[in-house]
Amino acid sequence: MFQHHKTGVLAGVNMRTDKEIIAKLLLLVSIAALVAVIAVALLFLRTPSPSGSTHKNPGIKEKSIPKSPAESTPTAKSPPSQSPAPVAPVSPAPAPRVLSQGVQGDDVSQLQARLTALGYSPGEVNGYFDEQTHYAVVAFQKVNGLSPDGIVGPITFKALANPVGITAKYSGNHVEIDKAHQVLIIVKDGQVVKIITTSTGRPGLATPSGAFTVYYKPGERFWSTEYGGWMIWSSFFNGGIAVHGFSSVPPYPASHGCVRIPVPDSKYVYDNMPMGSLVYVY
Repeated sequence: MFQHHKTGVLAGVNMRTDKEIIAKLLLLVSIAALVAVIAVALLFLRTPSPSGSTHKNPGIKEKSIPKSPAESTPTAKSPPSQSPAPVAPVSPAPAPRVLSQGVQGDDVSQLQARLTALGYSPGEVNGYFDEQTHYAVVAFQKVNGLSPDGIVGPITFKALANPVGITAKYSGNHVEIDKAHQVLIIVKDGQVVKIITTSTGRPGLATPSGAFTVYYKPGERFWSTEYGGWMIWSSFFNGGIAVHGFSSVPPYPASHGCVRIPVPDSKYVYDNMPMGSLVYVY
């Protein structure tokens, strides 16, 4: 009876052992199958598709593959073309205004300074175009062959920039009366120091040409009994013919034989024609 019981126990043990072995084998088979499936799947993922791309596992985040230096070097781009900046049109400088007696301003001061530098007698550089400035412009226009109207327009402005000069015909200190240009010239040491407009004797009463000497200077005012008028700062050099200031000095010969000059210039000329000084008329 004991022997029979032992045999039954052993049989039960063997049966349990067999089941455990079978279970372990099945587990190993399952693991092997799973490994095979994974291997196949990995192989499938690495195999290129017909289109040249690889199948990607949506569950795996793909890492970017670094490019070679040749691929990663950016190609040089040409700079964007730039249109030239628009250039604003340059407006021509405005032409200087026309200057005439009665106007005033900085341009008149510049005119007066220019005339003074050229040896004419516009008076004080004060920016006011007065009678003396007018006569200085007339003298300049005479010497430069322009219409002697005393108005400074484009032609006179151009001549002021490139003027014609006048030279003394004689040396030493003296006065010259240039009848062709109708100007009186004060000369010091042979150099022209002042040019003043004049009006000599009209046709039929022309001022005689020649070399003369100042012999009579009556002072500021001298009454002409022959012609009935005041002669201002007169210097007589040939009988009854004198250089003197007068209220009317047209740009052409108009006197009775005397040498008329503007009243504003008469004192200066008087002071520069001392007794015994030479006067050349030509």
